[in-house]
Amino acid sequence: MAVAEEGRVQPRESGAGPALLLVDDDDDLARVFSRAFDRQGFRIHRARDGTEAVALSQGTIRFAAAVVDLVLPGTGGLEVVRAVRRHQPSCRIVAVTGVREPSVERMFREAGADRFLTKPVDLEQLLEAVGPGA
Repeated sequence: MAVAEEGRVQPRESGAGPALLLVDDDDDLARVFSRAFDRQGFRIHRARDGTEAVALSQGTIRFAAAVVDLVLPGTGGLEVVRAVRRHQPSCRIVAVTGVREPSVERMFREAGADRFLTKPVDLEQLLEAVGPGA
């Protein structure tokens, strides 16, 4: 995994493993998550905001999994989950948020999230929720 100057995580060479869409505007947290997923063999494609995430979900990359934060600049996490589910129905979606409300979990699940985790997230739990990489 290569990290560019601005903290953006660059995907590894194509064919290196299944693609994972990481949607979070917190650079430090995204860096921690990226390292963990990289060790599992995933090619990480990061979106810093919901608008970028929706565009990526509509593109040519087939994502095996997506990790989506609730609170994002631009398009919110709930709409990102809906877009990923609509454009990539086989993608495993894990919603991650600091909001500990049963109604929020219900909304994410109804939108198409497979799993819902609250921050602070245990990395082992997150890796298990996403499933195996390469």
